[in-house]
Amino acid sequence: MSDGAETMSYHIPGEDIDISDLIAQTRTVTLPEVRRPELIMIMAGGLGQRMMPLTKEVPKPMLPIVGAPMLEHIIAQMIAQGFCRFVFSIRHFSDQIVDHFSNGERWGVDISYIEEPHRLGTGGSLAYLDERPDMPFIVANADLLTDLDYRKVLAFHDASSAVTMCTRQAEFQVPYGVVETMSDRVLSVTEKPTQSVSISAGMYAVSPELIDLIDKGERIDMPDLIQRAIEVGRTVRSMPIYDRWVDVGRRDMFQRVLENLGDTGA
Repeated sequence: MSDGAETMSYHIPGEDIDISDLIAQTRTVTLPEVRRPELIMIMAGGLGQRMMPLTKEVPKPMLPIVGAPMLEHIIAQMIAQGFCRFVFSIRHFSDQIVDHFSNGERWGVDISYIEEPHRLGTGGSLAYLDERPDMPFIVANADLLTDLDYRKVLAFHDASSAVTMCTRQAEFQVPYGVVETMSDRVLSVTEKPTQSVSISAGMYAVSPELIDLIDKGERIDMPDLIQRAIEVGRTVRSMPIYDRWVDVGRRDMFQRVLENLGDTGA
C-alpha cells in the first residue's frame, strides 16, 4: 500500500463529450410556437461549497460560461423544447439570480421564485409552491448541462407513479484488491476491479402528490424524499439516459468545460 491515501476513482460516460454546440445555442434560443404547459422547477438555492472559492461572492448558478451564467445555458435548452413556466428555488446570493432573470420576459417565458427561508435541500422547497401543479412536472438541479429532451421524460413518466428518476451509469474503480470469501475461505481475488452502478442524474419527473410527503419547512434532498415515497408504497420509476450530461457543479468539471470552450474568464 502506498503512503498516500488511496481514493476511489470513477468515470461517468458522456461527461467528456464536447458541449460547445449547446453553449452556442444560448444566445439565439427562441421559444417555439408549440409551448409545453408543464412546470419546470430549478433547484438553485445551494451554497455551492464544492465550487469554493468561485462561489464566495457569486451563487453557483450564476458562474459564467462563455459570457452567460450556467443557469441561462441550462434553461435555454428547456426553452428550445417549448417549456415556458419556470420556478427557481433560491437562497444563496439570491438577489443576483433575480436581477439577471427577472420575470423571464427577455426569453418570452414566465419565471417566478421561491425564496427559501432556510436551507431546504433539493426537495424541501416543493412544499412552498404557490399553486399545486395539476399535472406532472420537472424538477432539475441548477448545475447540469445536458441535451436531454425533457418532453421524453414526461412522456415516459406514468402519472400513477410518484417520481421518475433520470439515471446514468457510473464506473468506479476500487483502489484495492477485492476479496470474495465464504466463512474463512477465499473464493477469489480481483485486483482493483471496476464496478458499474446506476446514479441519479439530478433530473426528475414528479407527480403533484409527492408534495404531500413533505412537511413544510423541513430540509430534505430529493434522494431522501424519493426513499420516503418508496417506504410508503409509492411507485418510483427509473429512466436511463444516454444524452450528453455534464455536472458543472463540480469544480474540476467546470474548469474542464471552460478550458474546452476556450473560456479563460473564470
